[in-house]
Amino acid sequence: MKNIFIYFILILPLSIFAQKRQTISGYIYEKGSKESLLGVSVYVKEYETGTVSNSYGFYSVTLPARDSITVIYSYVGFISDTLVVPFISNQNYNVELEQGIHLKEVTIRAEKTNSESVQMSSIKLSPVEVKKVPMLFGEKDLFKTLMLLPGVQAGTEGTSGMYVRGGGPDQNLVILDEATIYNANHLLGFFSVFNGDAIKSVELIKGGFPARYGGRLSSIIDINMKEGNKTEYHGEGGIGVIASHAMVEGPIVKDKSSFMVSARRTYMDVLLQPLIKISQPGFSTGYYFYDLNTKLNYDFGDKNKLYVSGYFGRDKFYMSSYEKDYSSRAGLFWQNGTGSLRWNHLFSNRLFSNLSYIYSDYTMKIYMIEKMNLYKTSLDYHSGIQDHSLKYDLTFVLNPSHTFYMGAVFTYHQFTPSALILKDIDTNYNLSQGIKIHGFEYAVYVEDDINIKNILKINPGVRLSMFSVRGQTYVSPEPRLSVSYNILPNFAIKTSYAMMNQNIHLLSSSTIGLPTDLWIPSTNNIKPQQSQQVAMGLAYDWKKPDLSFSIEGYYKKMDRMIAYKEGSGFIFFDYIEDGSMPTSGELAWEKSLTTGQGWSYGVEFLVRRTAGKFTGWVGYTLSWTEQQFDELNFGNKFYARYDRRHDVSIVLMYSPNNWMNLSLTWVFATGNAITLPESIYTSETINDFLHDYMAAKYGIDNQYYADKLFDIHSYGSRNNVRMKPFHHLDVGIQFIRHHTKWKSIFEISVYNIYNQKNAFFYFIGYDYDEYGNSYQAKLKQICIFPIIPSFSYNFQF
Repeated sequence: MKNIFIYFILILPLSIFAQKRQTISGYIYEKGSKESLLGVSVYVKEYETGTVSNSYGFYSVTLPARDSITVIYSYVGFISDTLVVPFISNQNYNVELEQGIHLKEVTIRAEKTNSESVQMSSIKLSPVEVKKVPMLFGEKDLFKTLMLLPGVQAGTEGTSGMYVRGGGPDQNLVILDEATIYNANHLLGFFSVFNGDAIKSVELIKGGFPARYGGRLSSIIDINMKEGNKTEYHGEGGIGVIASHAMVEGPIVKDKSSFMVSARRTYMDVLLQPLIKISQPGFSTGYYFYDLNTKLNYDFGDKNKLYVSGYFGRDKFYMSSYEKDYSSRAGLFWQNGTGSLRWNHLFSNRLFSNLSYIYSDYTMKIYMIEKMNLYKTSLDYHSGIQDHSLKYDLTFVLNPSHTFYMGAVFTYHQFTPSALILKDIDTNYNLSQGIKIHGFEYAVYVEDDINIKNILKINPGVRLSMFSVRGQTYVSPEPRLSVSYNILPNFAIKTSYAMMNQNIHLLSSSTIGLPTDLWIPSTNNIKPQQSQQVAMGLAYDWKKPDLSFSIEGYYKKMDRMIAYKEGSGFIFFDYIEDGSMPTSGELAWEKSLTTGQGWSYGVEFLVRRTAGKFTGWVGYTLSWTEQQFDELNFGNKFYARYDRRHDVSIVLMYSPNNWMNLSLTWVFATGNAITLPESIYTSETINDFLHDYMAAKYGIDNQYYADKLFDIHSYGSRNNVRMKPFHHLDVGIQFIRHHTKWKSIFEISVYNIYNQKNAFFYFIGYDYDEYGNSYQAKLKQICIFPIIPSFSYNFQF
């Protein structure tokens, strides 16, 4: 065995350098705007191999030298380009591809096909697709479109969060230009924070995670913003039922530097405020959200490029009341802020680097102020997390068979899990609770894309992460492996394994989508969560018609998951022994948690078409998700709330010409698992107890407690009932008018066109007799979204 190893070490360099090799490299841009294109397929015909451009449009292919090679550049929605290039020396070719959305079908090619890539459990979406899909209130939404893909589930209408392969919302790493977005929801989860005008690309990875990603258990959602047109000034915008949006882009220095600014805001508060004041004088309430995206870039030549990008968004709900001697104000707001500064440097035509500084901030705040004459009481509760990160990534193309990815990242976290300030001027009472917790996260990684004769592709990798907080350090090695074997030229069998660790956690209240969830670090008592996922599948690509098919089975084990204990909430106090409120100290969120484990397994099917007049996909997921916590459900296993046995999505888009787009989506899903009482009985004992307690404790001898009968709810296992299946059909039509220098789009869409009554939540209600006495307990449901037509007007110039 030792001799074989020595032989391998001696032979490997000879095999690498046995034949003189040359490199063709460069950047790929969109023709006209000169915006870089990521994920473009670069295929060398003579060697039947190639690569794809990275997130900054850079590509590099190293091959044995010859007189010339034929290079084909292709990208979904763009006209492919073919170059015959001399290849007796290194070549640098920057390529511009032209959009071909409205040209003949035969001129448009897709990017690297599913069967050609070693990556599995990955789906890319373009902004063009997102903008065609009909949505609630006509607001195009990136997250809602992702939730139409197999393996991705949404909560019920009115709840926030995305659930990927059995994982919770906190187990998704959402990054915007490399910056983490900690709360990606607006309007209680109905919309995401991503304005489609500002987005260039999005990739969802559900398994087989490359080693360059880490920090979450279930998925990676990698989103890139537009860079801005380097040659001309352009803009787009729109007016919808509840919000308006606009984007402007253009050159700062022509062909070298550009900017992009995008904004969006709702105006429900502006429209409803006059009506509220008329109906209820002295009372005011409202809600709004807004987003602002910005990006700047500068090319210092092919060797150096600089990018600066930022995002800020806020949701705010507020209400106020004014009377003669009394006034009150209360509200809730949550906000995200990110910024990233990135420097690309090209050491050689085979070695690419990127250095990034990244800032992320999330804050949630609840406030209430009451005034009566000279007295004033105020309460201020807030929670949040702030990150500062340094990240360095290298890509080295050794030869046609090996491309190495290496890097390191350091992140400083500042957590404010719960902070409360309570003041009462009348009694001079002041309560201030809550501290900041500082955590330090480090990671290094290396991975190798191995391509053996374009038939066997292997991506082995390892990531080593460390997390330090309050003197406790966790070291977590994370091996990764993806393998793809082409049985036929367009038919591949794939498998993958990934271990992931998560050092920060989200405490979720699991109710409607209010942002009262808290981000907390791993501590001495709360260890990092860990998952291990194995997946296997088949991928097949048809050339005509341009279709791709995949089927994947997966099994995921999750350890050290956290949840609230029964009866715990999101505000915690350390009470002193006599039960009175403390005057200072740390909030006791650690004491309100329990740890457990989870299992998720299933099969996913996807048929998709990305080119031509007919596009869209059909997806189906069959899955199971179970959890077990020692302090929940008597220690027994139970189905997770977001366990869905069946999940079906159909998304169809048809563009018969350049002035009309038709779209349709239909979804069907098994209902969520919820907890309801198994029986209800009337107690005559509890009312006697309440009567005696109120009399002894407060001196209240109220016959109400002696005479009233109370219903007792008897609960069995956790999540013991299924809600009814959830389904609805949405349709939309866009009319496009081309003017001399601009374009207008008028859209009509209908959400839930057959008016399906999907349950928002269930509750135990009562039927009453003619005298107002209740006589029968009944399970009832609330439905919030009937058939909803929407209109919007959009423009581009």
